Amino acid sequence: MSIKVKRNIFAPANKGNNFCKQFLGLVAQLNTRPSRTDVSLVRAGRIKFRNMFYVYVLYSFKFDRHYVGITDCLENRLNEHNIGKTQSTKAYLPWIIVHSEVFETRIAARNREKYLKTAAGRRWRKQNIRPRGATE
Repeated sequence: MSIKVKRNIFAPANKGNNFCKQFLGLVAQLNTRPSRTDVSLVRAGRIKFRNMFYVYVLYSFKFDRHYVGITDCLENRLNEHNIGKTQSTKAYLPWIIVHSEVFETRIAARNREKYLKTAAGRRWRKQNIRPRGATE
């Protein structure tokens, strides 16, 4: 099966050239249905060909607190925490990432996040993760 593309769909968008519509048009030509993730990433201007999930540990020096979370875009998530978009971390600004792990599936990442939030996970964090500049 060959596909003829009349124009370069990955060219930068200029006036009247809607990148999202072009992407969905290409997907329609391929007779495949895009996932919700694919569509939302295109609309947000970020294209990822493979979803990777991150489990991260944040630390607030000011309040000596840790926060464990899961995301698919680590930089954006850290920014959300530091501008106060997340209710549970907003009172303890600023945050830094002291540990992160990468997983191929959301399920594996969620299992690791759940472990890090248990008593055994807190012991592991205390033994293995040290914020930069921490003294002990």
